[in-house]
Amino acid sequence: MFTKSKISAAVTGAIYAVVAAQAMAQEPEVEQIEVRGVRGSLSQSMNVKRQSSGVVDAISAEDMGKFPDTNLAESLQRITGVSINRVNGEGSEVTVRGFGGNFNLITLNGRQMPAANVSSITGNPLDQGSTGTTRSFDFSNLASEGVSGIEVYKTGKASIPSGGIGATININTLKPLSQGENRASIGAKAMRDESGDGITPEVSGVTNWSNEEHTFGVSLFGSYQERDSGSRTMSVERYDLETWGPDALETVGMQNANIVNAPEDGTLVAIPSNLGLGTNADNRERINGMLTLQYAPSDTLTLTADAAYARNEMESNSLIDGIWFARQFTDVEFDGNPVVATPVYLTEDIEGGKDFFFQNLIMGTKDELKSFGFNADWWVNDSLNLKFDVATSKATSGGNAPYGKNSLRFNVAGATAGWQTADFTRSIPQASIVIDDSLKGNNNGIFDLADVGTQVAQATESSQESNVEQFQFSGKWDKGADLVIDFGIGYLATEMEQNRLATQATLGGWGIDNPGDVPEGLLEVTCTACNFEDHAMTGVEGADANAQPAGSNTIALGSVSFKGNAVELLEAIAPTYGFTPGALPATGSDNNTVEEDIFAAYAQVTMDGEVGGMPLNVVVGARYEKTDVTSTASQRVPTDIVWLSDNDYNLVLGNDVVQLSADHSYENFLPNIDLSLSITDDIKARASYSVTLARPAYDQLYSATSVNVPNRPTYLGGAASGNAGNARLDPLESNNFDLSLEWYYGESSMVSIGYYRKDVDNFVGTQQVAEPLFGLLDANSGQAGTLSGDAVEALNAQGVTITERNFFTMAAILNNPDDFPGGASEFDESQAFADDVFSTYDIMAQAGDPEFQFELTRPINNQSARISGYEMAWQHFFGESGFGYQANFTIVDGDIGYDVASDPTVDQFALEGLSDSANLVLIYEKEGLSARIAYNWRDAFLDEVNRSVSSVRNPLFVDEYEQIDINVSYDFTEDFTMSLDVINLTEEGQRQYGRTYNNVFFVQELDRRYVLSARYNF
Repeated sequence: MFTKSKISAAVTGAIYAVVAAQAMAQEPEVEQIEVRGVRGSLSQSMNVKRQSSGVVDAISAEDMGKFPDTNLAESLQRITGVSINRVNGEGSEVTVRGFGGNFNLITLNGRQMPAANVSSITGNPLDQGSTGTTRSFDFSNLASEGVSGIEVYKTGKASIPSGGIGATININTLKPLSQGENRASIGAKAMRDESGDGITPEVSGVTNWSNEEHTFGVSLFGSYQERDSGSRTMSVERYDLETWGPDALETVGMQNANIVNAPEDGTLVAIPSNLGLGTNADNRERINGMLTLQYAPSDTLTLTADAAYARNEMESNSLIDGIWFARQFTDVEFDGNPVVATPVYLTEDIEGGKDFFFQNLIMGTKDELKSFGFNADWWVNDSLNLKFDVATSKATSGGNAPYGKNSLRFNVAGATAGWQTADFTRSIPQASIVIDDSLKGNNNGIFDLADVGTQVAQATESSQESNVEQFQFSGKWDKGADLVIDFGIGYLATEMEQNRLATQATLGGWGIDNPGDVPEGLLEVTCTACNFEDHAMTGVEGADANAQPAGSNTIALGSVSFKGNAVELLEAIAPTYGFTPGALPATGSDNNTVEEDIFAAYAQVTMDGEVGGMPLNVVVGARYEKTDVTSTASQRVPTDIVWLSDNDYNLVLGNDVVQLSADHSYENFLPNIDLSLSITDDIKARASYSVTLARPAYDQLYSATSVNVPNRPTYLGGAASGNAGNARLDPLESNNFDLSLEWYYGESSMVSIGYYRKDVDNFVGTQQVAEPLFGLLDANSGQAGTLSGDAVEALNAQGVTITERNFFTMAAILNNPDDFPGGASEFDESQAFADDVFSTYDIMAQAGDPEFQFELTRPINNQSARISGYEMAWQHFFGESGFGYQANFTIVDGDIGYDVASDPTVDQFALEGLSDSANLVLIYEKEGLSARIAYNWRDAFLDEVNRSVSSVRNPLFVDEYEQIDINVSYDFTEDFTMSLDVINLTEEGQRQYGRTYNNVFFVQELDRRYVLSARYNF
C-alpha cells in the first residue's frame, strides 16, 4: 500500500521529469466554456451524450455556482435508468439499472472516492444501531454549487476504473485554465423546512482566476449550510412468522381469542411485535471546500493540484411512544390474504398492565471527506499524450453525540398498558389503551408522572473509516488516419475499518420495578400524536365501547407522552444504579478491517470508418485487474446468553479477544466494444458489449462471526442466529449488452430509446447451517432433564398454557428454591406476579443445558441472475417560445424476485433495488425568467432480502414514491439572479413493508421545503 511519503516522492519525480522535457513555453490555447440557463445546461448534456462512445448521460451546471437541483442525487434521478433513495426527504444514494449504491462506482475528477456512512439518523428509530459497512457514496455530503458537471457511464470502458456494475458516475469540478475569463459567483439561500424550526442559511462562493498569459490559475469553492428538519413516524420492530394450524394458536397467543377470518391451515401468518409512534427533530451542518491550482509552463504541459474537503454533522432528538403485544389476545381479525395472513385488528387484556414505553433518543454523527490529488498532462508531440495522476483520499463516519456516541437511548415507561386494541387497517396503524396503574402506579386511573419509571439505558458507538490511495499512468497515441490508441497502468490501495460498541445498563428493568424513580423536573408531559399532520391520530374507532373493564375510557397511543433529555436522564439516574454514564456495560463489539490492493492495466483502440456510406466509430478495449484482499478482525468472545424475562435476553461479552485473518486473490479480464453508427447527421445507433465487475459488500468479507440472541424461547420456536463473513468471495461479474437509437432533431431537442441486458454471475447468496458457537448454552430449550425442561413438565402438570411469560416465570421459580420453598405450587399466572419475577430474577445457562444451535449464515458466490430493461427519453424545446419539456421512462426487469410465501426458516436470494421509474420536467425559459415543474416517480422495490434489524427472515420493501418540485428564477441583470425552489410540493412521505403491504414496518410523514436563493456573478 502507498504511504504519503511515497506519493510525495512520485509527484516530485513526475514534475521534474515532465518539466525537464520541455524545450520552450508557448502561449496555451484556452478552452472556452460558456453554459448558461436550463436550456444551455440541457444542450451541453445532450452534446456530451451525442459525442461519447458507449452509453453515457451527463448533467451540466446551468452557470458557475448553479446546478439544476439543490442536491446532486436529485439531479441524477432525472437521467434515464437512475433512481435514488431518500433519507429524511433528501436524495442520498443512487440506483442505476437496478443496482444500488454498493454496485456503482463514484469518482471525483476521474479518481475513486472512499465511502463511509454510519446511517444512524434516517428518521427510522430502528436504524439507531446501524453499522458502517457501505461502499456507497452519500451524495448529500457534497454541495451542488461546487460541481461543474456529472457523467454517468452505463457501459464499461477499459479506461474507466472497475467497481460499477450499474454505472460509474464521475463528478467534475472547475478547472481554472479551462474557463474563458476570470469570474466569481457568490450565493446565499434561506431554507424553510416546514418540519423544522425557522429559517436556516446557506452561503456559497466559487471563483476562478488565471493570469494574463493563462499559464497559472486558481479555482476556489466554499459552502456552508444548515438545515433544520423533522418528521413523524410509525414503526414496528418485527413481524413473527408462523405456519397456521392447531399447534400455532398457543405459539401466537390466540388460543383463547375470538378469531374473525381465520387463515387456512398451512398459511403463513405474520404477527406484529409492537407498535410505536415517534417524532424526530433533526439538524444538519455541512461545510464544503475545494481548491484547484493549475500551472501550464508550456502549451504542451499542464500541472494540476487539487484538494477537496467535506464535513457533514447531524444531530437528532427523538421521542417514540410504544406498546408491546403480550400475546394474550382476546379478539383478532385477519386480512384474508391466502399467502401471508396478517391481523388487522388485535385486542388483548393484560391483567395488571404491561409496559407502555417512551424511548427518549439523542443521536449524532459526523461524516468527513478529505481528498488530495496531482495530475500532469503532457503532450510529448502532436501524436502522443501522457498523463500521470496520483491521489490520496480519506472518508470517516462516526458518532458525534455526547460521549462520542452515535446514539444514546433512555427508556422510561409505565406498567400501565392493561386492555389494548390496535387497528392496522389505517395508513398509519393506531392503538387505544386502558390505563391500569393499580399495581405499579398511584392507582388513580390516569397516566401521570407518578406511574413512570426507568427501564434501560443504551448507547452505541459506531464508526467507519475508508482510505483510498491511487495512481495512474496513462497515454493516448493519435497518429491520425482515424486511429487512436489509449493505454495505461494503475494501482489502487483501499483500507476500510469498521468499529462498533453496543452498551446497555438495566435500571428499573423492562418490567418497571421502581415507578417514580425519575427525579422531578427531568420529564415533561407532551403529546406525540398531536405533531402528526397528514393523519388523524385519534386511536381505534369504537375502542371505548369495547374496552375492559366495561365502562373504561381509553387513551390513544401518542396522546400522553413523557419526554426528557436522554443525556440528562442518563447522568442523573445511571449512577444511582451503579453505572458510569459514559461507560455502560458492553453487549456487542465489532472491529473489522478489509484491505484491497488492485493493480490494473488497459489498452483501448478507437477507429473511425464507414459502413454503407455511414460514418462508424468503433472502440475496442480490454482491462486486466489483479486484486489482493486481506480481512482481519479483533473479536471479543461472548460467554453467555442470559434469559432476562419472557422474551428478553442479554449477550454477555468476555474479556478475551481473538485475532482473525483471511486472504484472497483474484484476477479479471474485462473486454469492451462500442459501435456508434451515424445513420444520418441527426440519427445515431449504438451497440455495446462489456464485462464489468463489482466487489462484494464489506460486511460480507469480514472474518469475524457475530451472534444474535433469540427473539423468543427456543422451546417456543425462537432461534438464535449468527452471521459469518467470507473473505474469499469473488467479485460479481456482469456481461453487458446495450442497443440504442438516438435522434438529435434540434439544437436542444432529442429523443432516444435503448435496451440493456446484464447477465451477472457470482451474486452473493447464503449458505445456512445449524451449529453451536463459542460453547454458548441454551437456558430455554425445554429439553428434559434441564431447568427449562422441568418448567415445561410443571406447567403441563398444572394444565397451564406454555406462553413466553409462564415459561420464564415457572423456570425462575424452580431456579430459586430458597425464595419459593413450595416450588411449582407457588406459580401464579397473573401478569403482576410475572412482573415481580421478571424484575427480580435472571436465568443463566447451567451445566447440562444443550448448546444453542445457531442458524449461521455465511455468504457464498452461488447465484446468477439477468437484469434487463428499456430506457426512453425525450427532450424538446418549442422553437424560441421558451417552452420545453424533458421526459423519460425506465423499465427494469429481473429474473429472480422475492417469494413472499417461502419458508421463513430458509434464506433466499432475490434481486434488490429493481423498480421502474419516470420523470417529467416542464420548462419555460425566456428573457430572464426561468421556471421548471419536475415530477419524479419510482415504483415499489425490494430494499433488503433479510431485514437487518431483526433475525426473522422478513424482506423489506419500499413503497412507490412520487414527488413534485418547482423552481422559478429571474435574472434581474446578467449577473444577479434570484430563485425560489419548492421541494416535495405535495408532502409525500415514505412507507416500508414486509411480505405483504399490511406487514407495515415504517411510515414517515415528510413536509415541503422552500429555498429562496440569490446569486451574484462578477
